[in-house]
Amino acid sequence: MRIGIFGGTFDPPHAGHKKYADELKAGLSLDKLIIIPTAAPPHKQRDTDTSSEDRINMLKILFSRDSGVEVSDMEIVRGGKSYTFETATLLREQYPDDELIFLLGSDMLFSFHSWKNPDVILEKVRICAVTRSGGIDKDELGNYINEHFPDKKDRFIVCDFEPIEISSTVIRNRIKNGESIEGLVDSQVLAYIKEKELYL
Repeated sequence: MRIGIFGGTFDPPHAGHKKYADELKAGLSLDKLIIIPTAAPPHKQRDTDTSSEDRINMLKILFSRDSGVEVSDMEIVRGGKSYTFETATLLREQYPDDELIFLLGSDMLFSFHSWKNPDVILEKVRICAVTRSGGIDKDELGNYINEHFPDKKDRFIVCDFEPIEISSTVIRNRIKNGESIEGLVDSQVLAYIKEKELYL
């Protein structure tokens, strides 16, 4: 099987996450997509106290109508900082004969060489670097890969998806300020946020 891995804080999951997931599945002809919310991201501080249970529940709501999509709590169960090399190692043990492709935004790719054990990650999974707005294009991504991983270029795929300019931070701020977020999140996710009074 060809399996995609999509990690993030998803706090909350929004329409941009859904679009990336849909395009990843279609563009890479994936048989399965695994969504993995982080416990504690090593590259940034979470500025909310949303529970892991709420984030998992919102993701399950968002992808409930999608076949071939699984929401995994493996990093949350493991606890502590969510290092990708550990997740990649566990996934390779679970899927020893399958092709694993890790979705990574281009802004994150430019720091990939400084991640903990990047060579271990590349040994276990391939990286699909998704271009985003802000002047980052395929040539820049290619130059970065050539500079830092010249012997592992075959472990990278550059995916040119049309971005949606939505961020979880903006959504949280809009909720806090009493502004509408309709259209930015799934209607059922919005109902969950209102019911649980999240991000107020």
